[in-house]
Amino acid sequence: MSLLENYPLVWFIIGILFLFAELIMPGFIIFFFGIGALVTALLTLVFGIENVAVQILIFIVSSMLSLVFLRNFFSKLFKGKVDAKGKVNDEFIGRKVMVVREIKPNSLKGKVELNGALWEADSEYFIEKDAVVEVIGRKDLTLIVKPVE
Repeated sequence: MSLLENYPLVWFIIGILFLFAELIMPGFIIFFFGIGALVTALLTLVFGIENVAVQILIFIVSSMLSLVFLRNFFSKLFKGKVDAKGKVNDEFIGRKVMVVREIKPNSLKGKVELNGALWEADSEYFIEKDAVVEVIGRKDLTLIVKPVE
């Protein structure tokens, strides 16, 4: 049996690739295609489904259902909490971080390191690499920073 005939393994690999792709590409959509591929791998393994058309149908349906029903739940995990006055209580605001790739205003190519992880960063100011900046906000997975005075 070749790798391409081992359908559960192929779907599992596709699912893992989608999950890793989500780390590279912002938007929080690809993640759910990864879930769909993993569900397809599981169902194909458990029920021995060999018809590729049925597998693709399972993949599409499970991806769309996970996107529709789970996206709001998972999105809340990545956003800050809102207090009674409607202000965002984000644990990152006020933190000092190191710039690892220079930040140009509105370019989304800047990067900072926070808690050992790299984050996309944006600022109204041009900020050199290795500068220390303060997090003043967050938009999805991008930190908004300003130079430390």
